Amino acid sequence: MSQRVWIALLVGAMALWFLPLQTYRLFNPDEGRYAEIPREMVASGDWVTPRLDGLKYFEKPPLQYWATAVAYKAFGDHEWTARLWVALSGFLGLLITAWIGARLYGAQSGVLAALVQAGSLLYLALSRVSTLDMGLTVTLELALAGLLLLVPLPTGDARAPTRGAERLGSVLLAVGVALAFLSKGLVGILIPGAVAALYMLLRRDWGLPWRARPWWTLAALALIAAPWIWLVEQRNPGFMRFFFVHEQFDRFLTRVHHRYQPDWYFIPVLLGGFMPWTPLLPAIVRRCWRDIRAGDAAALLLAIWAIFCFAFFSFSQSKLIPYILPMFPALALLAGRTLGTLEQPAIRRALAISAAFGAALAGLVLALLCWPAPLNWFVIPPGPTLQLFIVALLLASLAAAAAAGLVIRRGPLPAVALAALATAVLLGILLPAAGQLPRQRELQQLVAAASGRLHAGTAVYCVDQYEQSVAFYLRRTCTLAGYRGELDFGLNQEPAKWIADLGGFASRWRTETDALALIRPESYVELQRMGLPMHVIYTAPTLVAVVRQ
Repeated sequence: MSQRVWIALLVGAMALWFLPLQTYRLFNPDEGRYAEIPREMVASGDWVTPRLDGLKYFEKPPLQYWATAVAYKAFGDHEWTARLWVALSGFLGLLITAWIGARLYGAQSGVLAALVQAGSLLYLALSRVSTLDMGLTVTLELALAGLLLLVPLPTGDARAPTRGAERLGSVLLAVGVALAFLSKGLVGILIPGAVAALYMLLRRDWGLPWRARPWWTLAALALIAAPWIWLVEQRNPGFMRFFFVHEQFDRFLTRVHHRYQPDWYFIPVLLGGFMPWTPLLPAIVRRCWRDIRAGDAAALLLAIWAIFCFAFFSFSQSKLIPYILPMFPALALLAGRTLGTLEQPAIRRALAISAAFGAALAGLVLALLCWPAPLNWFVIPPGPTLQLFIVALLLASLAAAAAAGLVIRRGPLPAVALAALATAVLLGILLPAAGQLPRQRELQQLVAAASGRLHAGTAVYCVDQYEQSVAFYLRRTCTLAGYRGELDFGLNQEPAKWIADLGGFASRWRTETDALALIRPESYVELQRMGLPMHVIYTAPTLVAVVRQ
């Protein structure tokens, strides 16, 4: 294809990737949290000490906060600027995959790997929803690319990397590790270090440490990450113990965050998150094993990376769905290698299975929608959201089926591109539709009701609850009453910003002349019994908003 065609394809891919970011409101609580912290950073002018609801918040490092705050300064605080960092990170990950995949296995395999990564359900979803995991994934992928440049090329011989490749690999490894640490902490050092050590032992590549120049990585950590650690500790004594001990070691080794799931938790996450490519997993494993036995050092490194990421987070005592995302670039590279050599009927069969699964899932949801008795356990209530969910599944299924039919006529590249487009169509419908779920609608209506009651001097209280996305939309912090949650550390540092119980809140409320309070319904009933003067402006099953004006 000509250069103009490639440029047109790149522009089209970027439009498809970035334009949907403003089509749905922030999801609570994660998107609200990671949108609000940078907003407060810009408002306060303090880019060293992260704050949530005006309180010191040290659970995570600041790289995403800084990037999002820069986006706010440049373009304003909107949904799309709150998601811009994760979208940019996800797109950069695709470019890295295409580049390193082409170097390892040829241009077609590199493009196929990038398409697999872009079309993976979990990867694409987390490129459009603001969490820290996408930033961690792309910075770790920089480190992975660096390691891949330090191992022999998969040419069947034992040639060592060239000096130029060594230097570039060492730089990418160093910068990737430092930025990964600033993205999510020690895991950004642990994963590349453990993978490199396991590769060295299994391959008996004792020269890897010399080629990797670990002193460059230490220098990058000292120059990029250490200044923030030093500054924040100087301004906030006790930060280092909370950040390194409580948030890094306790999170992994104990159930302090109450996110315990069984060890097999990530198996269904992987199977669902890798769709529509999940039926290809057996072929990917077989091809990878053949390459490793043939002496392919890159395949060994990629396999170690994917397996270690999966095992590490599986053994953690704190599990959330996005945690295994860092394994996806390695898995996509192995998939691109497989698709580049797999027989076309096998590719067609895998895509047909994905299409059939999507159609079956749509049929199951339709059956539940038509069920005569109410299904109180079903996550999505009957209505437009569920209907859109069915439409999205059917369209994605049809696109996957069309991709299966395209394999024999046009080859794997157009078919894989169409299947990746099917995932984009699916999420392009599902994410905006999710904004119509009852909980999302409640928060949207609350913001509309509360915004008209706010003045410059209005005091805002959050009683026995804290809705993080509401704080972003109201552009206000609130005084917490009764609630502590993840803000416990900040409240311990600044206890004067907290009201301990309903009695204390009632006393403060009686002195107010212009105030808004967001109250848990059970607490509202108790405050009514106290005879507190409150005018209700909004009520929902999970929240009551009152004013005193």
